Amino acid sequence: MGLRINTNVQALLGQHKLQQTSKKLYSSLERLSTGLRINNGRDDVVGLLKSESLRTQIRGIAATETNLSNAQSLLGIAEGSLAQLTEIGQSLREKALLASDASISSADRTNLTTAISDLKSEYSRLVLATEFDGVKLLTGNFSAKTFQVGPNATDSLSLTISDSTAGIIGSAAVLTSSTFTHTVLTASTSTTFNFTDISSLSLGGNSIGSTSADGVSNTESDESAISYVNAINSANIGVTASVLSNVITFSNTTSGADLKSGQTLKINGTAVASANYSNSATGLTNLISAINAITAQTGVTATARTAVSDGFILNAADGRNIDVTLQVSGSQVLGQADSGAYSGVYTSVLGLFSAAGISGGTDVSAAAYIGFAQRGTFRLTSDTSFNYSASGATLLGASSGTSAVSSSYALNQLDVSSSANATTGVFILDNVIRQLQKRRAEIGSKSNRLDVALAELQTRDENLQSAESKIRDTDIASETAKLTQAQILQQAGVSVLARANNLPQIALTLLQQQ
Repeated sequence: MGLRINTNVQALLGQHKLQQTSKKLYSSLERLSTGLRINNGRDDVVGLLKSESLRTQIRGIAATETNLSNAQSLLGIAEGSLAQLTEIGQSLREKALLASDASISSADRTNLTTAISDLKSEYSRLVLATEFDGVKLLTGNFSAKTFQVGPNATDSLSLTISDSTAGIIGSAAVLTSSTFTHTVLTASTSTTFNFTDISSLSLGGNSIGSTSADGVSNTESDESAISYVNAINSANIGVTASVLSNVITFSNTTSGADLKSGQTLKINGTAVASANYSNSATGLTNLISAINAITAQTGVTATARTAVSDGFILNAADGRNIDVTLQVSGSQVLGQADSGAYSGVYTSVLGLFSAAGISGGTDVSAAAYIGFAQRGTFRLTSDTSFNYSASGATLLGASSGTSAVSSSYALNQLDVSSSANATTGVFILDNVIRQLQKRRAEIGSKSNRLDVALAELQTRDENLQSAESKIRDTDIASETAKLTQAQILQQAGVSVLARANNLPQIALTLLQQQ
């Protein structure tokens, strides 16, 4: 190999290798000092792209967790206020129940009215005061609001909090069934309604199906308001049925209290104590007491109207059918002349039945038995409007129709100025409380959903950070070994470069010998 002075190829090779070693050394030092395997694009182009994509997701999750925390706080405020509104509703219901008692004094009713008015005002104030960051939550304005629950644009959740203002809460579609009465003027002792069965009834396009015995009515127990309500509620169609009291009013007469020996009055199959109940206020008072004496067997109570001379009322509070019958024994017949030994037989029949608004005709001359049965009524309630149809029947007042949501049952319509209004108020408040609880349940469901979303985000964040770490972070053990190797190579390279730099001196030796 020739000797050259101008170009020291061996030194150049040594410098080149030393530069490569130094580059590796500096890279190891940078990775160990920063803890990152990828500090710039030249370290790993593909890895950098993947790492930055993962970092976008990770940082998006961090921002989303803040969103979820805010959403949970918002729902917590709404739920807390609804809990307080429910408590107000419960207090209002208690006062409405007190006001529904017709025996309370006018002063007490005035005090209850004032208390209820104050509670209604506080209800409205709380609804308006419930807000989050200036946004009203319970006034119906918080509808279809979108929350970001993930790092991607499509990771969103729509939240709606229903309007709970006093003019809306309690509003419902309400429909009350018709009352049916069947009259019997024969020697038979059975009554049959013979009305279209509930199987023809359709609510919201859903057929109800057949009924079963209610367990309490002694007449047509599968055709009672109770049996209808059980069948409707069992259908689970979004329309709730409730039984109303079965009430029969005998008005503006004391006739029918004139019951003689040999005449038996039965209420729901149980005989009223036999006595001479004269056609007078005293006789009717005694009859009312006798009917109430068998309430445990009949489920029916009797009360005088405003005054005994105004008549009396039979009431089955549980809605069971009320069956009223009058029988005679021996040689008596219903319709025998009102004279002689059987005086009062004829008038007792006509008086008792006509006083209840029931006309069975007057041709009862051959009958030893007369009776009528009244089926109770039930109420249908839904938070949304519903269609109904009952082929060939007027069970709901018409063969078909639509019951629309009415604000006449809203909280702001609550009125306890009379016993009847207060009773309606109890129904309104039942709807109010139920709807408030429904709103709380909806918020609770949304809150649970946000909890699930947060838990999923935390799991995703953990996995993404693990993946990003594997791509971008330095493996300290491996990089330390590389650093040691680079340091040794650097020291060796410097030593070799020093020797390479001395190689041209050999040529000087030749020159010195000339």
